Amino acid sequence: MYARALMLGSFIAVAPAQAVEIAKHGDLEMHCVAVPTSELTPEAAKAYNVEPRPGRGLLTITLLRKVRTGEAKSVPGQVYAGAVNQGNYLSSIPIREVREGNEVYYLGEYRVSAPDTLRFLVNANVLGKALKTEFTRAFNAP
Repeated sequence: MYARALMLGSFIAVAPAQAVEIAKHGDLEMHCVAVPTSELTPEAAKAYNVEPRPGRGLLTITLLRKVRTGEAKSVPGQVYAGAVNQGNYLSSIPIREVREGNEVYYLGEYRVSAPDTLRFLVNANVLGKALKTEFTRAFNAP
């Protein structure tokens, strides 16, 4: 699972503003990345079944559980996300679950009118535990 999140990083130019946001609760972690779809390579767009377009973004969320060996294993959960723009408008981000073998991750597409800064609100319920994070991402005009 974590390999899939790392794969996204290899398909885009990840700047410090696009760093992975990590929320932790005991042995659970939630990793979130928000990027414009225009920054995806053709390989990434195909892998995520996303059409790169101006004004669209992709939110990737991975839920991980650290096991005794220290290795992180993908775990399923319920994920909800939204974004607030600079005009203080809240929009819900529909999330879809993607399974590949024993791995699971979550994707959500959203609209953004650059230049803008979105504040992302992500909540997950994993194995009966709540994980929450809030982070911002600036989107510059093309």
